Amino acid sequence: MPEQVHHRLVGYDRTSRRVAIEFEIPDTALSYIKTIVAIDADDPDAVFCYHPTPHQARDIAGDIGAGIDADAHNFYIEGYSEPMKHRA
Repeated sequence: MPEQVHHRLVGYDRTSRRVAIEFEIPDTALSYIKTIVAIDADDPDAVFCYHPTPHQARDIAGDIGAGIDADAHNFYIEGYSEPMKHRA
């Protein structure tokens, strides 16, 4: 039985290259993301890491209700085996 893949929009600081911001991507948004970011045909679950353009990152963020500065960070769509742990 395959594991479920959870996805995040992750922004890396352009100077330190460390994670600066991240947002969970709901499963319902993934089909839209696949239409605007070139997801490899041999990666139907989008397990690999994908680098949207700043314009695409803004579109994705808007679709998931996240406010981002796409010019301040390098954004990636990343697949994880675990969902984000939300802080209390």
